[in-house]
Amino acid sequence: MKKLILAFLMLLYLSPSVQALQTLSGDYVIVDTPINDDVLTSGGTININAPVFGVIAIGGDVNVNAPVKNDLIVVGGDINVNSDVGGKIVAAGGNINLKGDVGTNAVIAGGSIQIHSTIGKDALIFGGSFINAGEVKGNLTVRSKEFKNVGIAGKVDFKKSEFLHDVKGFFSIASILVTIGLIIPGIILSRLFPTQFMMIEEEVRKSPLRNTVLGFVLLIVSVVLIAILAITVVGLTLALILGMLFAIALILSTLFVSFSIGKKIASRFGSKINNILCLIVGFVILNILFRLPYIGVVTLIISVSLGFGAIIFALRENWHRLG
Repeated sequence: MKKLILAFLMLLYLSPSVQALQTLSGDYVIVDTPINDDVLTSGGTININAPVFGVIAIGGDVNVNAPVKNDLIVVGGDINVNSDVGGKIVAAGGNINLKGDVGTNAVIAGGSIQIHSTIGKDALIFGGSFINAGEVKGNLTVRSKEFKNVGIAGKVDFKKSEFLHDVKGFFSIASILVTIGLIIPGIILSRLFPTQFMMIEEEVRKSPLRNTVLGFVLLIVSVVLIAILAITVVGLTLALILGMLFAIALILSTLFVSFSIGKKIASRFGSKINNILCLIVGFVILNILFRLPYIGVVTLIISVSLGFGAIIFALRENWHRLG
């Protein structure tokens, strides 16, 4: 099944209307020949040993040992960036060690973070402990429990925080595999139905408060309706169908919100990145927030409600265009 999904994604990415992208997957992934395309890879251990244009990596252990010409987006347990990144870096993991220079900005979240290189612009750090032994040419913003600054930064903004104190547990191999499975529908839909995908994402941004309130109410109504149908013999089949559709809508709801968050971050950094990168960046950030004590539950409820409401409004207002 896994190979079938990857093969299907490859067909999507290699179609003429889609930007070039190399997809690699496996328990142990090694890139040992130069690739002048973006690389999307997932696996237990990932080693980038040859120059690539850009990298999106989700794995247990990720080691970048060769230059990345453009952007590096990585999620993993242990992340070691030992070579230069020409663009920006977005990283989330348990232990993150940055030794290669970064051309523009860095957004990093992890349990233990160390920087031993140069960041060309600004750096935004969230973590349990952070050591800056390099140089941040722009602003250095840090939210962590422990912070040691033995390097250089233009302006330092530090506030002590318990943020991500349990990030190591979140980035276990099992949870990474589950997370990868949840984002695959978003990647497929954004490629197969880009117009419809953008319609719903636009609805998320257009009226977030209205969609969140409406979505929350409709979630409760849907659960009650399905429960009522399920206890009747006549309505049992309909309840099963509605239940499956409801479950699909819940999964997709957070994907649309993730995409919207990713696009917002890209615009704040003044970057033009493709929709897949926006989706992955937003997805990673949102799933980190979901696993925070107390605030995670609230974030999950708001995200699901917002996405669910946006789906309903988009369907109602654009039904004639969805065909």
